[in-house]
Amino acid sequence: MDTGTHFSELPRLDAAAVAVFEHVLARGSLRRDRPGPPPDVGLSAEEVERACRTLLLLRLLREVPGRPGELMAVSPDAAAAEAVGPLEARLARTSAHAQAVRDDLHSLMPRYRAAREEQGRREGIDSLPDLAAVSALLAEESARCREEVFTIQPGGGRPAHRLGDAIERDLAMRGRGVQMRTLYQHSARSNLATQGYVETLTAAGAEYRTAAELPDRAVVFDRRVAFLPRRADGGTGEGAVLVRDPDVVAYLCRVFEQHWSAADPFLGSSGAAYKEVGDSLRRALVRLLAEGAKDEVIARRMGMSLRTCRRHIAELLEELGAESRFQGGALAERAGLAAPDAPGPDAAGPDGGACG
Repeated sequence: MDTGTHFSELPRLDAAAVAVFEHVLARGSLRRDRPGPPPDVGLSAEEVERACRTLLLLRLLREVPGRPGELMAVSPDAAAAEAVGPLEARLARTSAHAQAVRDDLHSLMPRYRAAREEQGRREGIDSLPDLAAVSALLAEESARCREEVFTIQPGGGRPAHRLGDAIERDLAMRGRGVQMRTLYQHSARSNLATQGYVETLTAAGAEYRTAAELPDRAVVFDRRVAFLPRRADGGTGEGAVLVRDPDVVAYLCRVFEQHWSAADPFLGSSGAAYKEVGDSLRRALVRLLAEGAKDEVIARRMGMSLRTCRRHIAELLEELGAESRFQGGALAERAGLAAPDAPGPDAAGPDGGACG
């Protein structure tokens, strides 16, 4: 019998092989060297021979000792042990080797972290080129965070798959007692996935507020390290800049606190709370109209689609009785509707995977 068959050459059982195996079980043996197929199998000679080769490879048939050309059936359990057992042993050895290599690599993590921290203290800034690098370090800093994390998320609601990735990590931080505060724009309130995420994390003790306008994305852990989007040289913001410089991080903390104090609770349910959000949106819209901003700019800064932005503009002009955008801005200024709502530079572009 061929005992040198490679594991990848082990065939699967088919109907013909099963029929021949059942014939051998019923008759006690099969004379492979006799011309023509057994009359009660219902297969051609070629099909019987092919089935015999399959059963021999799977160790379900073997030659009867002392009777060349005669085959007998073998217990499927014994066949499995003989045919598949070596493969399982090889897989176990491979798995053990893979785990040993993984352990070797993980053993270098303390040195890697220490070197990165030292480099950060020397340089203050580390550039992360792509989303994979950003996600890896975000996960690392999330796991190390012990006291506080705050996040600024301009734009509308976040994609459901990003929130699905974030919720387990964020709940783990809350489980360690980490204080979590996040700023969204008002437009995120209409996103169902974001609403569900906020409700879940709010129940766990996190806090969420919204504002009409926000600066660019930012995530700050324990007031010691910050993630900012890459914007230099026309960057799209898909990568990130890791900042450890204490003065820069402290500045970001002050910016966050300033916007946080002027923002509205995300889950405010009273009529007054929703009216405040609506008034804040309207004031920001009026101010941008008065500045002569184009629809595309207004939509980006308000964190909403161009279509939604134009609908809000049309409703506002109708409310003011204005026949043009210029007239609407002028009428709004006279009525005192263009007063600033909250400070903030131009809002950011697409979401880059920051914390909740």
